[in-house]
Amino acid sequence: MRLWNKISRWMLGCYDALQKKYLRMVVLAVYTNPEDPQTISECYQFKFKYTNNGPLMDFISKNQSNESSMLSTDTKKASILLIRKIYILMQNLGPLPNDVCLTMKLFYYDEVTPPDYQPPGFKDGDCEGVIFEGEPMYLNVGEVSTPFHIFKVKVTTERERMENIDSTILSPKQIKTPFQKILRDKDVED
Repeated sequence: MRLWNKISRWMLGCYDALQKKYLRMVVLAVYTNPEDPQTISECYQFKFKYTNNGPLMDFISKNQSNESSMLSTDTKKASILLIRKIYILMQNLGPLPNDVCLTMKLFYYDEVTPPDYQPPGFKDGDCEGVIFEGEPMYLNVGEVSTPFHIFKVKVTTERERMENIDSTILSPKQIKTPFQKILRDKDVED
């Protein structure tokens, strides 16, 4: 199946789970070995909460406030600076291999989701977590606070891809080595 078709089917499945208010988290992962999709090179997580006004993507951990006094002009400036930092980081990270694959895993709110529910384009999974290929690095790239939410950019990638990173791009406090296994734990802080 072509990648675009696969992603389109995944998006339709996510939409189905969002409409039914079952979807808790989407994990999009990059891997290189088609025989071992649980061993990944990069990972992106998107968490969802539901309100009377519809689903919300959760950009912050449960222990932090959504309040902010930042003006819209300051928010715009901070967002532009964060985008520039991401751009510089992407130019300095080593390249991913040419033959990468994508996988998407969905996690649900167990208390409201029927046990046999699977959205269109998905099948029942047997994986509780994923393991990073090589030695992972956890990067706190930056954050932008707005009156409505805090948007944080965090990247987990292989340490080998960090070889060309200039120390002026990320300070030492922004770089951590995470646990080798990413757990499915509902209470893990962002």
